[in-house]
Amino acid sequence: MNPIVSVIIPAYNAQATIAATIGSVQAQSLGELEIVVVDDGSVDETAGIVAKMAASDPRIHLIRQDNAGVAAARNAAMARAGGRFIATLDSDDIWHPEKLAAQVEALAAAPADTGIVYCWYRRIDAIDHVFPGSSSPRIEGPVLHQHLEWNFISNGSAPMMPAELARSVGYDTSLLQGCEDYMFQLRIAQAHRFHCVPAYLVGYRYRPDSLSRATENMLLGHLQMYAILDADLADNMPARKIIAWRKTKLLVELSRNQLRKGHVAAALAAFGRAVRTSPGHVPGSVLVELRNAQAMFAPPKPPSAPTRPFLSYSIDESDGDWAPRRSEAYLARLRRLDWASAGPSLPG
Repeated sequence: MNPIVSVIIPAYNAQATIAATIGSVQAQSLGELEIVVVDDGSVDETAGIVAKMAASDPRIHLIRQDNAGVAAARNAAMARAGGRFIATLDSDDIWHPEKLAAQVEALAAAPADTGIVYCWYRRIDAIDHVFPGSSSPRIEGPVLHQHLEWNFISNGSAPMMPAELARSVGYDTSLLQGCEDYMFQLRIAQAHRFHCVPAYLVGYRYRPDSLSRATENMLLGHLQMYAILDADLADNMPARKIIAWRKTKLLVELSRNQLRKGHVAAALAAFGRAVRTSPGHVPGSVLVELRNAQAMFAPPKPPSAPTRPFLSYSIDESDGDWAPRRSEAYLARLRRLDWASAGPSLPG
């Protein structure tokens, strides 16, 4: 039986979560699937756990490789995948049982030039309890400029794509880890629509203690990604203006983080780069960083305490208040820009 969906899971030292992650795929109401797990050089029991599960479920396939990073692992899994669609899943996240069925149905009904169908997610703790305040952005159609400004998908376990398109785009292995999924999505957005399934179908494993450690790498990774996109979109001046604004904000944030650690020279260097990138955007970026008087030295604020288990919520049930951090007027302007830029290649 040929699978409808290939689920690809890169895994590195994921022994604590990989069984639950795969189990959430096995529990899908859509059974015509395969699960391709790439063990990316783990030194724990990840591969053994997956191999044991594969022995009792022929839909599970294990690939082992030397550690090469998430992008290389995703590419290896896509090369092996045999489904019409590809859905990506991180090795510590989980899915609602209706996730794949809902997305396959949405892709079947969407315009032919749809490149990604995504859904919403809830942040969960180690025992699958939900942190309140899950986001619910519904941004559809041509989305390049909106997505450049705001990574509204926000995680790698939400999208589903046509397999041929996913393989043709591929994940950029040159990027610092942390931006692979965002870059992949932005490259698809340059020529394809996005569609949203307005339901909370992903449980995203949130670890507050990992935020400060990952922040600098994430900032540097995003700066590298925007530099590449700035060259890719050389003829798109509105996109390049968004990129300059985003880079300026990231550099000011990097400057703040360096100052928090007492690295004054590095902080000044990052701030100088921000000024050279887009002088007009620096004051606004500084105000954002200083809005909270304690932001200069305080650690990131964790979310509210978790509440009920992920699967106890209905897929459209809100778990707390949420609002986008961008003004609706600004987002509407970007939305108009996306539709105007799409032209006849993306008819309304």
